[in-house]
Formats: sequence, structure tokens, C-alpha cells
Amino acid sequence: MKLYYSPGACSLSPHIFACEAEYPLELIKVNLNNKLTETNEDFQ
Repeated sequence: MKLYYSPGACSLSPHIFACEAEYPLELIKVNLNNKLTETNEDFQ
């Protein structure tokens, strides 16, 4: 499962839940100012 997150956003609780449940996650950081992921893909 992919979890798109931005520092300071509300994505921390699903991240904690997935870690506690030992559920595998692919974390993808998103810049909300320019709507791009860390690999420069369009987030929208």
C-alpha cells in the first residue's frame, strides 16, 4: 500500500497504525506547495 505524506500533515496516525500492525507501506513524500512527489511526479 502507498501512503502519501507531507511533514506536518495528518498522515502520522495511519503510519503509526500500519507500523503497529506490521503492514507493509511504501512511503511517498509530497510537497503540497507544488503538488509533486519526491520523485517529481504529479501528485494530482
